[in-house]
Amino acid sequence: MPRPLGRHQITVLGALARHNRGSWDARCAWRFRSLACTVRVLDSLVQRGHVTRTSATERYTIAESGLNVLGWYTCEACTRLTRSPVIEEVSVSRRRVQCSWCHPGGAARPRAPRAERTAR
Repeated sequence: MPRPLGRHQITVLGALARHNRGSWDARCAWRFRSLACTVRVLDSLVQRGHVTRTSATERYTIAESGLNVLGWYTCEACTRLTRSPVIEEVSVSRRRVQCSWCHPGGAARPRAPRAERTAR
């Protein structure tokens, strides 16, 4: 079983997801401590498969598995990112990920009424 991500890896992965549409190169404004440290952490994430690196442009881009580590999933129907997916096991080897808007009964399902707060 692979080791869990370290705190520096999670920090850099989160920054990569939030800034510059999920990509980073040496000209970007954000860095983790220094340029060399940022590249070292990003290269470790490339080895784990959470980030891809384009060798021609030296650009790093977050991969789907990197988003999943952070708790984000892409809906197969509308490609919207969601933090609360509906995951269905279609078969033993395949699963379907949908957001609550695309899943039948997701957004359309009636929600329980909120309890009203009463003043004392």
